Amino acid sequence: MNINIRRCMVSDTKPIYDLCISELGYDFPIEQIETNIRRMMGESNNLLLVAERGNEVVGFIHAHSHEPVYAPPMKSVVALAVRPEYRNHGLGHMLVAAVEDWARETGAAGVRVNSNENMNSALHFYKSMGFEYIKTQYNFRKMLK
Repeated sequence: MNINIRRCMVSDTKPIYDLCISELGYDFPIEQIETNIRRMMGESNNLLLVAERGNEVVGFIHAHSHEPVYAPPMKSVVALAVRPEYRNHGLGHMLVAAVEDWARETGAAGVRVNSNENMNSALHFYKSMGFEYIKTQYNFRKMLK
């Protein structure tokens, strides 16, 4: 299977939107996804890549810098999605490897990821990539008006 990993472009908005809904369960307005893509494309602390077969986007990964005061700088995978018919062909591995390359190039100590405890396939995937389980935690948020 001939897959190309490349940086995201604004024209990738619709397939990323579709993957966010179908694979990640995030129904976020497409206009806001486009706005976010435009912003992230110009930021050195974000990496947004797509996997394409031919001219079709079949997966994407978003990672950003994680630089807390209490730990060494790392990169954090925020989202990874691959269309079901393209899973188990190495696309996820290719996308994560590209983030690992970015981490090395920028001097980060490693890559981290949070995954829902109910996503067994994702948990198995990350373990197969050499990620180690650290802890279970709660995530909170407060939306501002």
